[in-house]
Amino acid sequence: MSLLRAEDYQTETRELSGVPVRVVSYKIGDHYYCHVENCDPGATIARADGNSRENAVHLAVSKADGRLR
Repeated sequence: MSLLRAEDYQTETRELSGVPVRVVSYKIGDHYYCHVENCDPGATIARADGNSRENAVHLAVSKADGRLR
């Protein structure tokens, strides 16, 4: 049984619609995942996945921005 682990973990802080958020992205296997969370209290606003980090981050940030407007 092969154990999959998160690799290439990255986190950054941005501001979307005036709200400070944390954008977290990582790779599991050959797929990238991203979630955007409110810096305080840390609630997840949006999640997405994709074949590349750029795609996953773009989708998650777009969803989060739409929800924060």
